Amino acid sequence: TATGKTRFGLQMAKKFKGEIVSADSRQVYVGMDIVTGKDIPYNLKPITSNLQWRDRKLKYYLIDSAKIWLYDVVNPNEPFNVAFWKECADLVIADIFRRNRLPIVVGGTGLYLKSLTVGQMSQSLSKISILPNPQLRSKLKDRNVAYLFNYLNRIDPARAAVLNISDRANPRRLIRAIEISLYSKFPSPESGEGSRGEVGSGVSYLTLGLTAPREELYRRIDLRVGHRLRHGAEAENQHLIAKYGGGFPSFTASGYRAFQKPDIVARWRGLEHAYLRRQLTWFKRQPDTHYASKNRNFSPHNCFHRHFHIPDLVYRPDQRYPSHALYFHNSHVRPQSGCGSLGALGSA
Repeated sequence: TATGKTRFGLQMAKKFKGEIVSADSRQVYVGMDIVTGKDIPYNLKPITSNLQWRDRKLKYYLIDSAKIWLYDVVNPNEPFNVAFWKECADLVIADIFRRNRLPIVVGGTGLYLKSLTVGQMSQSLSKISILPNPQLRSKLKDRNVAYLFNYLNRIDPARAAVLNISDRANPRRLIRAIEISLYSKFPSPESGEGSRGEVGSGVSYLTLGLTAPREELYRRIDLRVGHRLRHGAEAENQHLIAKYGGGFPSFTASGYRAFQKPDIVARWRGLEHAYLRRQLTWFKRQPDTHYASKNRNFSPHNCFHRHFHIPDLVYRPDQRYPSHALYFHNSHVRPQSGCGSLGALGSA
C-alpha cells in the first residue's frame, strides 16, 4: 500500500493501450470512496457497461482516457468475496482482450491476485461463490446423516464417493455438499467439466511489485491518512453508518475501524502500518514477482527501458490479442538490484 500503484497503472494503460482492473477488496463497495482511496475526480460518475454479472451490469470509471473496472460492484451491505471478484475479473479481462486492449490488474489484495494466477484455486472458489440456499437448509436440517448421504449419493455419486468418514458423519457438511451439487452451474470436480469462461487457459502472467523502504511507506501512509480526513473521510463514514448501520464485512477496512475508537488519526495510521506489514509477509511468499523500487528517479520510462528488456510487452496492433496483461501490486521488499524485473499475464 502507498506505492502509487493506480497512478503507475494509468501511465501503463496509456503506454500499452490498456485498461485497469482493480484488485482491491474494499474498493468494490459503492460509496466507500475516500477512506478506501479510490481517488475518483469530484463528481465523476461511473459508466454502465454491457457486461452482466449475476443480477447487475458492471460499471467502469473513465480517468485520463483509461477505464478503471471493478470499483462500485456491490453495496456495503451485500456479500462479496474472492470468488465473486474472480467471476467479475474473468468477465472484464475477457472483454478487454476481445477489444484488443491490455488488461492491467492493479491492487494489493493478495488473494484476489492469486485467484487469477493459480488455476488450482478454481474448484474451491466455485464452491465459495455458491450462496447458501435457506429453503434447502430448512428442509434438510432435521434429517439424519444416513438420509443426507443417500440423498447426495443419488444426485451426485461422484461427489459422495470422495467424502471422507468425517464428512459423511457431519450433517452440516453433507447439506453443503448437496447445496453445491444442486447448483447445476458448478458440477462436481470429478465430472471432468471445468469452469468455462475463466481467464487462465492460454494466458501467461507478468507480475510487478512496486517497492520502497518501509519507513518511507509509513511516512506516505501517515500523510495519506491526514489527506483523507481533510477531504471528508469522517463524513463518509457517518453517512455509511446512517445508511447501512455498520456491522458488515465491508466496514472492517482499517479506515472505518479507526472511527470506532478515540484518537482516530493514531489508530488509523497504526492499522494501516499493520496492514502494510501483512502485505509484506504475503508478497514475500509469492513466486515470479519482479520488483521496481519507487525511488526519486523512478519513472515508467526508466523501468521499462532500462530494466525490463521484454520485447513481448510491446503492444502490436496487428495481433488479435495483446501479448500480455500486467499485474501490479505493492510491496516494500527490496529487489536484488535496482528496479528489478517485471511481471505480467498474456494470451497465447
